[in-house]
Amino acid sequence: MIYSSSYIYAEERTGDGFFFLKKQILYAVIGAGAFVLGSRLRPEVLSRLTPKWVAMTLVFLVLVLIPGIGARVGGAQRWISFLGLRFQPSEMAKLAAIFFFFFKLVQHARNTQDFKLGIVAPLTLVLPMMGLLLIQPDFGSTALIAFTGFILLWVGGAKKRYLFGGLSLATIIATVLVVTSPYRKDRVMTFLDPWRDASGKGFQVIQSMVGLHRGSWFGQGLGNGKEKLFFLPEAHNDFIFAVIGEELGLWGVLSVIALYVFLLIRGLKICMNVLNTQRQLFGFFVGVGIMVLISLQAMINMAVVMGLLPTKGLTLPLVSYGGSALIMNLFALGFVYGLSVQTVGGKGRP
Repeated sequence: MIYSSSYIYAEERTGDGFFFLKKQILYAVIGAGAFVLGSRLRPEVLSRLTPKWVAMTLVFLVLVLIPGIGARVGGAQRWISFLGLRFQPSEMAKLAAIFFFFFKLVQHARNTQDFKLGIVAPLTLVLPMMGLLLIQPDFGSTALIAFTGFILLWVGGAKKRYLFGGLSLATIIATVLVVTSPYRKDRVMTFLDPWRDASGKGFQVIQSMVGLHRGSWFGQGLGNGKEKLFFLPEAHNDFIFAVIGEELGLWGVLSVIALYVFLLIRGLKICMNVLNTQRQLFGFFVGVGIMVLISLQAMINMAVVMGLLPTKGLTLPLVSYGGSALIMNLFALGFVYGLSVQTVGGKGRP
């Protein structure tokens, strides 16, 4: 799908229609190595490495804001350039937040309902990460971490009244951020009525919905979509789901959704097996967090493409073009796979 959605754009921009495909293959090879690395990382080792991972993430999030180090693309400074490749620290931050949430919750396992130990402690370094993401600005990753964090703290046993109090406060803060930022306000207004500026701010989401509409039941055929012909911006990236819908139709869309559901179910089963056979609390929680993070991001991306949520700048995990996201997601799934291998080794059900 990356090849189908990017060939014309790459040919026009670089003179090589295979440009994005070749780069994604390179990222996939690196990601395969990251998957193997993640699969060999035992939960107790990851727990010890979590403070260093979080500290490194905070350093990268600061570096990306420094002119000359951070690269600005499309009005946002979210990348660090290195050896001709761009790395996005926000992808590290998503995993760092999960690791730190459960590092603290397991550390205070008997006091998860205490406000300081069950709520404040897991957020001590996550909130600075979210603040640095907002400065970039990267509201999508910030919101994803916030939603994921709410679910993870719930799973971790934090008191419900504290969680919903925090949710209310976060809603107020998000509202203030939207109202005081013309950039975010425009996104929300475009979401409510994309046709108010059909040739400007609403163009992308309108073209996305046109592509899905044209796909009908069985699609226009692989490679035959028209929206990728400079009608739909970010066709190979944030809005690749629209190209899938246009070229493969409703059945293609449902197949992608089914694959994510299958991935989520298998991942959660692995986590439950680890908890039941090895009583490995940190591994269980981190595995659940990884599956929730990937599934939630996929759901948000698809909702944005269908016009059900304001645009967030979040990619479709494992499908969209992008090296940082692919490598980090494969590393995370490698860790979950490693939990499965450990479960088998511990004579649990595979």
